[in-house]
Amino acid sequence: MHSKEIKIAITAILAIIIVYFGIVFLKGLKLFTTDNIYYVEMKNVGGLNKSDIVVANGMSIGQVKEITYDARKQTLAVAVELNEGFALPRGSHANITKEMLGSPKLNIILGTNPDQMLSRGDTIPGEAGGDLMSAAADMLPQLKQLMPRLDSIVTAVNTLANDPTLTEALHNMQYISANLKTTTDHVNHLMSTDIPAIMKQTHGIMANLENTTTDISQIDIPQLAQTANQTLQTANQAMADINQITTKLNNPNSTVGRLINDPSVYNHLDSTMTNASRLLEDLRLNPKRYVHFSLFGKPNK
Repeated sequence: MHSKEIKIAITAILAIIIVYFGIVFLKGLKLFTTDNIYYVEMKNVGGLNKSDIVVANGMSIGQVKEITYDARKQTLAVAVELNEGFALPRGSHANITKEMLGSPKLNIILGTNPDQMLSRGDTIPGEAGGDLMSAAADMLPQLKQLMPRLDSIVTAVNTLANDPTLTEALHNMQYISANLKTTTDHVNHLMSTDIPAIMKQTHGIMANLENTTTDISQIDIPQLAQTANQTLQTANQAMADINQITTKLNNPNSTVGRLINDPSVYNHLDSTMTNASRLLEDLRLNPKRYVHFSLFGKPNK
């Protein structure tokens, strides 16, 4: 009998131990606590409870150890116990996330400077994050305000749909589409026929231009420049000779200058021409006065 009672007692103790460890496992409680504790100061914990999971970058790094209320600051202090060896960088902060139909989680956004770490027992700021249900609840007032506008929009759309002007506009769009198709066909025809012909002519022009450029390159430019230079020198020499002649003509002391510039020479020449004209006229009128011709000798005077 004693042996049987001992077995029953041992079995009961084992059952109690198994149940205890099962409860601890299901609740996520740790069997051995650590002193790696930090605090998150929040105005609203959003349904967060003791033993809820603490995550960072999507990974579970600890759990909520305790939630206390600070009457002086009117804030909530959430004590989080992190896994051994895990530290928070300076600049970290936290918020609460909650999946649909799931329990809330404390999400820690780690600081970006891993060289400066917080000490155990330090406090980081936190805020209550929104879940889908609370976000939907927040949207309800806005949706209520939006409903009359949506009704007005639907009414306006119905009015527009029943407007004959819309039908006419659709017909016009169809006409424009047909014209656009015709234009596109013309452009395609142009691209397939006229443009290749133009390009062929352009190639011919480019070939002629290339030949012309070749001919120009074959011209002896230095010889042409030398010939032009010689021509210019000859022209300059001719201009110099002309200038010299002009200078002599304008010089009253030269012979030619005296003939051109001395009025007395002109007057003498004019007088001489006049006398010569008179002499010829008298010779024509009185030839016997100047010419004597006789077959029988010179007559007596």
